[in-house]
Amino acid sequence: MGIGRTLLEVHRSTTGALLVEALIALAIFGVIAASFMGAVYTSRTATTVVNEQAVAESLTRIEMEYIKESPYWGLGFSYQLPGSPPPWDSMHFTLDDEYDGYAVSVTGTPIDASTHDALPGGLDQGMQEIEVQVFRGTSRLLTTNCVKVNR
Repeated sequence: MGIGRTLLEVHRSTTGALLVEALIALAIFGVIAASFMGAVYTSRTATTVVNEQAVAESLTRIEMEYIKESPYWGLGFSYQLPGSPPPWDSMHFTLDDEYDGYAVSVTGTPIDASTHDALPGGLDQGMQEIEVQVFRGTSRLLTTNCVKVNR
């Protein structure tokens, strides 16, 4: 009889210990799962930011090459894509379909050849500062400046 009671007591204490162990294991699993989900979310967000920057750099390069190959427009200019084309090319008013949701703003400002200060409207000494801004929605992703010389 003494052995029977001891087995019953052992059984009750083991059941309680198993419950505590199971709860601890579930808590540890919950912490690990939450950490893993946080890492997945951070990775997804970082990938989105990197993709936006890559697209912005691509659009900037495309517009800078376009400006470099275009005729020099001495009075300064401003245009947006999609939307209003540059004054010298009415057919350049959209972006390729792969850039849906993005916009580009380009400004050419005549500058003084020696000081690089902006010149008053209507003056031009054969040098312009070109600024290309890339937007996604209302967020500006990238601004790039360069100089174009009338050659």
